Amino acid sequence: MQEKTVLVSGATGFIGSHFCRAALARGMRVIALSRDKTKAQALLPDTHVISRLDELGPDEPVHYLVNLAGEPLVAGRWNEKRKQAFFDSRVGMTNRLLAHFQQAAVPPKVMVSGSAVGYYGPHQDRLLDEAAKYHDGFSHRLCAAWEQSARQFEQLGTRVCCVRTGIVLGRGQGALARMLTPFKLGLGGQLGSGKQWMPWIHIDDEVAVIFHCLKRSDLHGSVNSVAPNPVTNRQFTRALGQALHRPTIVPMPAPVARLLFGEMADELLLTGQRVYPRKLLESGYHFRFPELGLALSEILGNGEGES
Repeated sequence: MQEKTVLVSGATGFIGSHFCRAALARGMRVIALSRDKTKAQALLPDTHVISRLDELGPDEPVHYLVNLAGEPLVAGRWNEKRKQAFFDSRVGMTNRLLAHFQQAAVPPKVMVSGSAVGYYGPHQDRLLDEAAKYHDGFSHRLCAAWEQSARQFEQLGTRVCCVRTGIVLGRGQGALARMLTPFKLGLGGQLGSGKQWMPWIHIDDEVAVIFHCLKRSDLHGSVNSVAPNPVTNRQFTRALGQALHRPTIVPMPAPVARLLFGEMADELLLTGQRVYPRKLLESGYHFRFPELGLALSEILGNGEGES
């Protein structure tokens, strides 16, 4: 049986590095596309690392493309330069991948491309499946442009899934790692009203969802990659405090969040989406961590998430 090759952009990121290791464990050949070749080779020693697409020969087979590259949205206060970098690192990279495979002998059979629940924009309590309407805003425009760029691969005969991911929880990296220090110090608390929804997913499920999308020929277009039981910010805060055995009595009022984080506060922190993974469930995907408490217990069970 021919060894399947997967090309991964954003391979050194939180999701990308976990996916690469899982793909290697499944016997796949992994090509990691990364701007920092040295970092990628150290982090993913068993992958073939490239820093430019022209390092791929036109006849080199790539069966699967997993496109996860993108500047982190929460690394700092937003300004026009950073917002343009969000577009360039996502849409620009996807367009470069398209240009390469337009010249390749054989395009990828399947592409799984990143997106986010921010596609839907701010919503209140309405349950949102993949057919839900969006509310306009920067996050929607960013995700919509990224998805539109990825969908161009369909013209090459590639099946495309755009995974609209929620907050990814796991050890050592990602959103949870940034939350742990204040919560461990007893300084954790809800943001704003605490009523905003926080769609989330365990990193193990996020990786498994990508494989599910690669495997299931009936999946295409947008796919909500979130656990089936979203929680509000207040519920998340309480669950994390309980898991860490710490009080959660220091809230961050909305005006303070806006002062500290600017536009990002209203786009990512003070509003949310009650997202439901209808396509995944209807296609037979079974979540390993469907409940937040179960996910936090697994992540924080050994060294409180620091490994």
